[in-house]
Amino acid sequence: MSPAKTPRPRFIRRVRSSLSENEALGSFWSLLRKNQFLRILAAVVFVWVVGATGIHLAERGDNPPFDTWTESFWNVWVLLFAGPDEKPKTAIGRLISMILLGTGVGLAGLFTGSVASILVAQNLRRREVSNFEMEDHLVLCNWSERGLPWIREVHSKIIQDKRPVVIIHDSPEAIDLPDKQDEPAFNDVYIVKGDPTNEVILRRARVPRAHSVVVLSDDRQGEHADGKTILTCIAIRNICKGDKQPNVAVECHNVNNRHHLLRAGADEIISSDELGLRLLARTALFHGMTRVYQELLTVGRDANEMYLYPVPEGLLGRDFVEISNMFVRHRDDKRSCLLVGIQRGDEMLLNPVGHDSGVVKEGDQLILLSRVFLTRSQPLPTVPPVEPDAT
Repeated sequence: MSPAKTPRPRFIRRVRSSLSENEALGSFWSLLRKNQFLRILAAVVFVWVVGATGIHLAERGDNPPFDTWTESFWNVWVLLFAGPDEKPKTAIGRLISMILLGTGVGLAGLFTGSVASILVAQNLRRREVSNFEMEDHLVLCNWSERGLPWIREVHSKIIQDKRPVVIIHDSPEAIDLPDKQDEPAFNDVYIVKGDPTNEVILRRARVPRAHSVVVLSDDRQGEHADGKTILTCIAIRNICKGDKQPNVAVECHNVNNRHHLLRAGADEIISSDELGLRLLARTALFHGMTRVYQELLTVGRDANEMYLYPVPEGLLGRDFVEISNMFVRHRDDKRSCLLVGIQRGDEMLLNPVGHDSGVVKEGDQLILLSRVFLTRSQPLPTVPPVEPDAT
């Protein structure tokens, strides 16, 4: 073997060793960038070492508490987090102490904030789920501050059969939910991380087995928010097949997109701007109407609300006048209610005149005004009472 080739393995080993050290150093810096807690810990160690070294060099020989390295490191640690126990005598030592005092206060605040953020993140992770078995629940796509009152409404105390709520959002850290102990309405609220336009994410949230899906307008999209809502509706309808499908209610940003949302698969479309303008028009003509609508739209104890109730077999073949009289005669308790109309497919017959509605048919729904939600396990509050259909 030629002598010129003998140094080659040593050179390769040195290069490999250097590369390994560089990779380790790169991994360390990458870990520091990702982990705030480690960054604060590294800053504390750095300030401690630099401060102890500086004050030791400035005070040794003249100040016994800083004469040795051990004493210097101990007293600087105490100075960082508890204030000066031993006072420096030199001007440089006092200057370093002032810097260390200010730095210690800042690092203590950062450490406290970091621990608090970790606890909040752990609480979010407890709500965030990747896979679960659930059905007949409520799904909320996208998140905004409007989601908080929505959850309070659907989990109101008056609702006897509360359904779990699953939130689909791509940034779970943006969802700041009240503590369960402070507000029981936020029990049974879970988070699935992801884009609601993604069919995989929708299946993970068990959307095909949901009772209903509500799609909030994504405010981050600006004027294109309805476009994302349309894509979400298409994705929902693509994975929901069969007779039992969840009802899809969406928030509309631009009323001109209602037709596109309906074609995409939305069952109900709500435009807050349109509703607000109509309410303003009504209250301009008839003063005080806002209180009426607020009463009807508020889910709460002793608040009258509108409900849809499937027509039981005992009322089939009867007309609106006869059935409404049966409800009127029952006024003895809070379950008493008024019949205000009939829902027949896509047609809504509110306060029909005479025999315009004809007799009620199978598949019709009664539109009732009541203080409480009528459960299907109890007889209807009519005279005579009507037994619920056997299930």
